[in-house]
Amino acid sequence: MEGYAKVAHLMSKYDEFAVLRRFKRLNIQNLLYSQAEIIHLEDSLSRLVKRDAADTEREFYTKDWWTLAHGEGQNGKEQWIMVRKLKKKLNRYNARLLKQVEICNLERPSSVDLRTLRNWLERPSMGAFPIRGLDLNAWDDEDDLLAIKPRLSPDPLSRWVNDVVFPLIHRFCGEKIKDPEAAELGDGIYNYRESLLAGLVKVVTTVVASLLPLLSIVVLFMIESDEMKLGVIVAFSALFSLALASMTNARRIEIFAATSAFAAVNVVFLTNATSTISET
Repeated sequence: MEGYAKVAHLMSKYDEFAVLRRFKRLNIQNLLYSQAEIIHLEDSLSRLVKRDAADTEREFYTKDWWTLAHGEGQNGKEQWIMVRKLKKKLNRYNARLLKQVEICNLERPSSVDLRTLRNWLERPSMGAFPIRGLDLNAWDDEDDLLAIKPRLSPDPLSRWVNDVVFPLIHRFCGEKIKDPEAAELGDGIYNYRESLLAGLVKVVTTVVASLLPLLSIVVLFMIESDEMKLGVIVAFSALFSLALASMTNARRIEIFAATSAFAAVNVVFLTNATSTISET
């Protein structure tokens, strides 16, 4: 298997490597040409409307569609011909515009997947430069690339684990104990289940969520100064909100609500502890 067939086999087998050019500049340039063409046609139609409005035989064109669509003679049909021409151009322009919106909304590939794809294309033991034409450099402009089915990470922690932790685990451990996935694609393709990433992130998130409230109460219990306790509450509240923002995909309003509840628990503990000491 060689050439485009080899690249297509890689991209079809591993969805995250299905990375293609967006051609954003050319698509927008094409839309600009269509826009300019429609503007010129619009101007021509305006001139025809004014011309026909001044003619006694065509003065009702702006008020009666039947008269406009069934005009007689070359001058009588010209405005309706222009309307139909504009209709076709507008339909084509609108379709292109909506397609461009869809293309712009497609996600970019992750840095790890793009780097892996580039390495595969270049390494002799893998892709070995399967494409030799001008499109050999199709993956150089990172800002103009899209992923057909990107590997989406729901939160910053998942992205960090996927982009940093997993490559390190593979380099120091996985590559030594795991065999390549597809021999026909070279000796450097390794596949890890997404459930491993999700499980690792879930464990870390659960541990942090369980320890932070307990840790804050323990620290407050050990500190005697009220001023220091207030500072600890502020610090742990900030740490709690940071953990929510980095480990979950919670909205800001949800983070505010959870942080307020976390701080309220600490304040209640501080108030009860102070009252107990005062009574003693």
